[in-house]
Amino acid sequence: MKSSIAKFILACPLLLSIGCSFYARDPDAYRDVTRELVDSRSTDVKECYDVALQTNDGVGGLVVVNFMVEKKTGRIMSPKVDETASTAPAELGQCVVSAIDGLQLDPPDARDGMATMSWDFSAAPPVQG
Repeated sequence: MKSSIAKFILACPLLLSIGCSFYARDPDAYRDVTRELVDSRSTDVKECYDVALQTNDGVGGLVVVNFMVEKKTGRIMSPKVDETASTAPAELGQCVVSAIDGLQLDPPDARDGMATMSWDFSAAPPVQG
């Protein structure tokens, strides 16, 4: 019995140090790593635009998305299109939200983070020839 208690006492500080570890980024690093995370879905975001172009070759505009990065998990939480700042069609904005939803910073940060990201979509002008 004593040996198992001793093992627990020795293991406890190790578990606490692992459980209590955190990463604290400065604001610039937090912004950069969050942008990098969101950019990891750039193919999905481009696909949103490509699909929108199939029904309207002149579609475009600005999509602005606000979200929180949860401190415990690093997960993007509650992404939502900022309707007052966005000019693109709602369907395009919702597709972008779906594309970034569920992303997760690794390692998470010690603080919750509030973020605003934007994408400016515009069709290439027709080639004059």
